[in-house]
Amino acid sequence: MALADTRLLEGLIGREALEALIQTCGGLSIPIPKRLPLSGPLMDLPPAAQAALVRYAGGTELYIPKCDGARREALYQRIRAEYDAGARVQDLARKYRFTERWIYEVLGRPSREEAQGALF
Repeated sequence: MALADTRLLEGLIGREALEALIQTCGGLSIPIPKRLPLSGPLMDLPPAAQAALVRYAGGTELYIPKCDGARREALYQRIRAEYDAGARVQDLARKYRFTERWIYEVLGRPSREEAQGALF
């Protein structure tokens, strides 16, 4: 079983197909057949993405990560951007189904890039 490199997969099958794959198979090991057609949740991928997946990992089992941390950080970035564009905290809380207190918590946190700082 190989851990899927999400950046490599994104380059192979595209961002939209990768997001669909993570949504349906995140946290699971899935067998990739050696030949098309694919079955199960993989058959919902676009044909070009299916072909690329078979070329990359055909005949193996691929672990698709859940990517919860990255998805959560992307959500927090959207909240910050909407707030910076003038959205009210109360509206953001209602829209994302969080408490106002949690929205303030998110707004007070540095983004992942800010927290890491410049590496070089």
